[in-house]
Amino acid sequence: MNKACFECDRVQMLKISQFLNLNKQTQEKLLAMADTVLKQCDMSKTNPEIMAGIWEEVIQILGNKDPYEKIKQYYNEFMMAMSETIRQEILSVEDPFESALKIAITGNLIDFAAKHTFDESTIKKLLKDAEKTQLTVDDSNELKKQLNTAHTLLYLGDNCGEIVLDKLFIELLKIQYPALKVYYGVRGKPIVNDVTLKDATEVNMAEVAVVISNGDGSLGTVLERTSVEFQSVFNQADLILSKGQGNYEGLLGNSKENLFFMFMAKCELVAKPLGVPRLGIVCLKNRKQLKWGEQSH
Repeated sequence: MNKACFECDRVQMLKISQFLNLNKQTQEKLLAMADTVLKQCDMSKTNPEIMAGIWEEVIQILGNKDPYEKIKQYYNEFMMAMSETIRQEILSVEDPFESALKIAITGNLIDFAAKHTFDESTIKKLLKDAEKTQLTVDDSNELKKQLNTAHTLLYLGDNCGEIVLDKLFIELLKIQYPALKVYYGVRGKPIVNDVTLKDATEVNMAEVAVVISNGDGSLGTVLERTSVEFQSVFNQADLILSKGQGNYEGLLGNSKENLFFMFMAKCELVAKPLGVPRLGIVCLKNRKQLKWGEQSH
């Protein structure tokens, strides 16, 4: 955890107030609660884990276990409506793998917990420009090498909407590697706009992967908090694709060599140690020297 994360956590309280059109009194209550939790938090923990505690308080204050349910459904449907057009674009280029990979990572912009803003037009433009967007860290050749020998793949999902792009990428992987068995990991319960079993059902993810819950409600994959069943799949998978910055933060420091991170670097604490610009997209093989911000735990 880094104190610079406090700002993003407070911004999330403002965003939910805006999305739900909450009155000023409720907004101030959310902010005060977040400030109290952050003031007392264990700085040795990751921000995804700290946000899990904050979110438990949010749903108690709002009396709603999934405040973003409707807007998550909206973006799932919005991206599903675009999926056939995107699929044809992927299949029409010289290297469909690279295209599907970059489009999936670009979709990581759909994040209600980040400081940046987005809307439908922003998403459409980014997806249209994805083909010419360069990976600022590109370990995709190593990823292909490991895919050639992998029998099982665990793909860790991140946000609503972009789950459709995950599905399109998995579709392509199944075409190019027909013997590959794919598991798609989702959060154990709702937190912000992270994917859950409900989101996976809405986009019919079971058509291309075995959907599994991680049993936890952190804003990312905090392995020690996940279920025994999920940990078993994680430990036995031949290859792991970790999508999104939250999963990166939660898994940073893990020693697995068959782990790849795919995400958009949404803040300087993540971007600077990797030597990439903010909002740069990366396909990054896990390595021991990876550090997060000025404090790595």
